[in-house]
Amino acid sequence: MNLNPLSWFKKAQPENAYKDAIAEEKAIELLFGGYGVPTAAGMVVNEQTAMRISVVYRCVSLIAGTVASLPCEVFRYSGERAEPARTHPAHWLLHNEPNPLMTANAFWKNYIWWALMRGNGYGLIDRSRSGIPVAITLAPPTSVSTDFSQDRRRLFYQVRVESGEQRKFDQSDMLHFAFIGWDGKQGRAPLECARDAVGLAAAAQEFNERFFSQGNAADIAMEFPGTIKEDQLKLIMENYQKVRTGIGRHRLPLVSSGGATIKRIDFDAEKSQLVDARNFQVEDICRFYGVPPHMVGHTSKSTSWGSGIEEQTLGFVKFTLRDILKGLEQEIDRKLLGRGDYFCKFNLDALLRADSKGRSEFYKAAVGGTQSPGFMTVNEVRSLENLPPLEGGNELFVPVPAGKGETNE
Repeated sequence: MNLNPLSWFKKAQPENAYKDAIAEEKAIELLFGGYGVPTAAGMVVNEQTAMRISVVYRCVSLIAGTVASLPCEVFRYSGERAEPARTHPAHWLLHNEPNPLMTANAFWKNYIWWALMRGNGYGLIDRSRSGIPVAITLAPPTSVSTDFSQDRRRLFYQVRVESGEQRKFDQSDMLHFAFIGWDGKQGRAPLECARDAVGLAAAAQEFNERFFSQGNAADIAMEFPGTIKEDQLKLIMENYQKVRTGIGRHRLPLVSSGGATIKRIDFDAEKSQLVDARNFQVEDICRFYGVPPHMVGHTSKSTSWGSGIEEQTLGFVKFTLRDILKGLEQEIDRKLLGRGDYFCKFNLDALLRADSKGRSEFYKAAVGGTQSPGFMTVNEVRSLENLPPLEGGNELFVPVPAGKGETNE
């Protein structure tokens, strides 16, 4: 017996199995508004419902916001050194304004948001007649589909514009960042992988909301021998409400005859392990996104002081952000900058630098203040602090070996 609720949708042709699977997935999304059928917890998870869960919202906004806060700059190799190439046409698009409708911060924040929600971020590259990039426009993944060329060596993107018209673009005109799970066309979203975990968190949250919204639910049952008259019941209720306070006043007791006993029928969140379950879901969802729990405000099982938190934060930068940034940089290089001497880089210095004390210690070592060879010039340090260069500040410090210094004659 076929238990598939969408069996009516399939037109079973073996040679069209792949297309049928895609069509079925699209139909499910139309019916349920999310990634596939509802989870085992009974919750439909999509980008709208997931963002109502605080840990998902914080994980996504933290990653997207952090990437958007980093300046994306274009550089050019000059000999053995790389120099800023601020006059390159792509620099303004990547660093300041990708299109007339938004800033670079807004673009990257929403670009990564789509990638986290749908597995793919799309940016349509507009070029002049001479091929120079003049704008990058966000293309929601819900309006983009991909397909191979006949020789399967290039990707083409079908984009549905607001008028409903479908337009086809070559891969060189689409800035496409895909998460893990790449099948040659699209990536898989962290949200899709975490669907069951997010659904369980949503179910627990909805249970709490319903429990507290039902303030008139009885938490006490009164049993009396014999039959209670209406005026007696009214007096019992009035006296009961006089001694109850807060939300408990709205929870009227259950009154019945026989037994003359009072029983508690409270819901015990601790015994039901609801609190523990919700705490676990926070940590579980953080694992999917690669975000340390303390960065979403969850510090119940970890210290919130000292080097432990610093190391976790540094791990987030190293193992989560750098992976995303490397993928973005390589996609930008091949689509916007070509195979020449130009490359782009998201500047992580602002994240890796500590407070003023930590920066001063780093800079001291960088210029050779520890009598070790300097790896930064004074003017390079001043540039990081937005200070003007100094005369003679472009030379690296080289320590003089003991006994070979200048002597007075």
